[in-house]
Amino acid sequence: MAARSIKKVQDGELKLIPSQFDKTWYNWLDDCRDWCISRQLWWGHQIPAYKVNLSGKESGDLDNDMWVSAHSEKEAMEKAVLKFKVPASEISLIRDEDVLDTWFSSGLFPFSTMNWPDNTVDLKTFYPNNVLETGHDILFFWVARMVMMGLELMDELPFTEVYLHPIIRDAHGIKMSKSLGNVVDPLHIVSGITLEELHKAVDNGYLDEKALTKARAGQTKLYPNGIPECGTDALRFALCSYLTQARDLNLDVLRIEGYRKFCNKMWNAAKFALMQLGDSYTAPDRDLMTCKLETANFSTIDKWILHRAAVAISDTNTSLKEYQFQQCTTAIYNFWLYDLCDVYLEATKRVFYKGSEDEKEAARHTLYTCLDVGLRLIHPFMPFISEELWQRLPRLGTETAPSLVVASYPRTGALWLDTQLESRVNLVKDIVHTARSVKDTYLESKAKPEVFLSTSESLSDLIAVMEDLIGSTKLHLNESIPLGTAVGTVGNRCEVHVLVKGLVDPVQEINRLQTKREGVEKFVQQTKETIDKHTDKVPEHVRQANCNKLSSLQDELVTIDTAIANFRKLTDN
Repeated sequence: MAARSIKKVQDGELKLIPSQFDKTWYNWLDDCRDWCISRQLWWGHQIPAYKVNLSGKESGDLDNDMWVSAHSEKEAMEKAVLKFKVPASEISLIRDEDVLDTWFSSGLFPFSTMNWPDNTVDLKTFYPNNVLETGHDILFFWVARMVMMGLELMDELPFTEVYLHPIIRDAHGIKMSKSLGNVVDPLHIVSGITLEELHKAVDNGYLDEKALTKARAGQTKLYPNGIPECGTDALRFALCSYLTQARDLNLDVLRIEGYRKFCNKMWNAAKFALMQLGDSYTAPDRDLMTCKLETANFSTIDKWILHRAAVAISDTNTSLKEYQFQQCTTAIYNFWLYDLCDVYLEATKRVFYKGSEDEKEAARHTLYTCLDVGLRLIHPFMPFISEELWQRLPRLGTETAPSLVVASYPRTGALWLDTQLESRVNLVKDIVHTARSVKDTYLESKAKPEVFLSTSESLSDLIAVMEDLIGSTKLHLNESIPLGTAVGTVGNRCEVHVLVKGLVDPVQEINRLQTKREGVEKFVQQTKETIDKHTDKVPEHVRQANCNKLSSLQDELVTIDTAIANFRKLTDN
């Protein structure tokens, strides 16, 4: 049985995920030894073995020749009659009182639960299965035994893939132990619990006074304010986000609390979207991700968010197929938070308040599609909030599912993919970040200065978006730069000038820029020295990267010198 189980993994018929556990599989099964399957427990499958007592003959329990195994006492009697060649009247049977080892019974689980050995409808339907998910610590104790039993008794693997999740430890990587006070009850995370209640939870009579004091101290250190209420969705999403292909998972309650706040962000985003859609909104008669609406006049930022939705769909489906659950949650989280909430919702507020009816219609269709896609994508990870919000959305003309749990999962959005557009909007986001950084340095948070951009990139269709995201009264593209601007750079692609005249001290700014210039000059010199040391062994892409870095630093020096010159003109005036 062991040899057959090893061969199934070697031939790829049985796939262990992650594959690093193949070696563990071989190590265990290459060194199989006899296994005592008898246990003296109150529960379990009673061993189907019968001690045969013959009239006038005494025998001990350890006499293996006097035992038979059978499905029933009747069958055992028939076997005993044939084996000992005496009539049934001269035989008495006593069934073994022991039960099968837990792992032996568990090894029968894939088929014994469906009335095996009877060839039932359930057995035909559900054996074999596809995927088993379990902890790597019972790979041999349970998984290997299910495989061996399945191959031996059913002549077929019980499943073809085994996903092995990591073992949960506390935030510091220490194994959870009641005596250390670092055991986390999932219900405490879902509902929240005070420190005092945590102390009461460990005072259950299992620990002596010394261990109890240690456990309470551990709880006080880890959870001085207790455990905040996080909810089921946040806990579920957090656990999936931890699932790298590692052996251990260090569970941090603060991270779970962060995902509870993410749930709030989703809720508020949906609330804003539903308000903009309005009660009279009618969803498109077909899925916008797979069929464009020719009647809708989509803006650049509409097309970008639909591109980002398509990327999220592709990344999520690819990661699910590869059991890369952390990458799934990252793709979905980034789409909701950084694409939809931070950029698109902010950029479309102007459209809903000031745009034309055509612009509003396109934005509504786009917003609806993003919500629908986002909720479907996140549903396996956050089933409750996603279902609640999806039920509030209008239905697509082609949608018949009564619940998100049985609705189709997004599969493609390829017709919206546009890498050039993504590159342009990424530049816009960098410009926004740079402009905000300059604003934070010189101005109050509510200030709305004019911003001047110098770039060779085509950004005219995104000016309004940048004004809204930066918080600028007006954004000028490739116009003459007035005196009194503070400058920031986005590599060598764009200069960002924020008008701060009358709001800053020119002398202090000159001193700050000169200090910054010294730092940049230092990096320029270091990069030049690195390039001078290049030999033929240095890969071409490394050489090119260093040359590009030097060019970018030199451009930054020019920008700094221009800013210094502008501030000096202010002092001269």
